[in-house]
Amino acid sequence: MAKQYEAHVESNGAGWYSVYCNEEFPFGFFGEGATIEEAERDFLATFDAFRTEHKERTGEDVEATFTFVKDMSAILQECKAFISFAYLSQITGISKAMLSQYACGTRKPKPAQREKIVSGIHQIGQNCLQVGVV
Repeated sequence: MAKQYEAHVESNGAGWYSVYCNEEFPFGFFGEGATIEEAERDFLATFDAFRTEHKERTGEDVEATFTFVKDMSAILQECKAFISFAYLSQITGISKAMLSQYACGTRKPKPAQREKIVSGIHQIGQNCLQVGVV
């Protein structure tokens, strides 16, 4: 039976994403890409390739499934195409400068700040859903 692991998605702040797993495996692997989806696909393909090679070499099959968890840099990089940091700043009370630092990964938000940001993004989404067509 395959064990479940968390795979962490982060952004380098320049529009490139990487995915890694903190757990110990008998081989190293990670994924990267220009989008989150591309990085996740690369991560899974790399895992499968190393898993196959490891099984051929040792006879041991390493079964694993992954849940992708985005860090704040990935969330904000993904959202900035749709949401301005000025608007998110108004909603959350977090300065645009601080949001930019979180997006670039130069600073990591504390859990309370992370919750404010996620809640603000959800609120903006709900506001957009309530827009009526005349």
